[in-house]
Amino acid sequence: MSGIIWKFSQYMDDEDVMFSRKCMVSYRMAQDYYGLGMKPIIRMAWASGAVYKIGKKVLIRRDIFEEYLRQHQKIVEDLIDGDEDKLLKALAKEVEGESYE
Repeated sequence: MSGIIWKFSQYMDDEDVMFSRKCMVSYRMAQDYYGLGMKPIIRMAWASGAVYKIGKKVLIRRDIFEEYLRQHQKIVEDLIDGDEDKLLKALAKEVEGESYE
């Protein structure tokens, strides 16, 4: 195993190891691995800028997509303990293109 993946090997199964070897994945593979629906995968992939289209084939660059997921998970976790109005304002800023904080 390369990089720092070996540090988390006790938490990973064969599916995780095989998925980590791939640089780019299809919508279907991302849907199966992340457990999300097709529309959220497509929406988040385009929002993150991780989509590469080669002819009719559409691929998602995994490292960019996962970084996007991590950033948005942090935003939601930071705001879960706060009030609902603050969460709605932060999400509205994200949609408008402004950064959080």
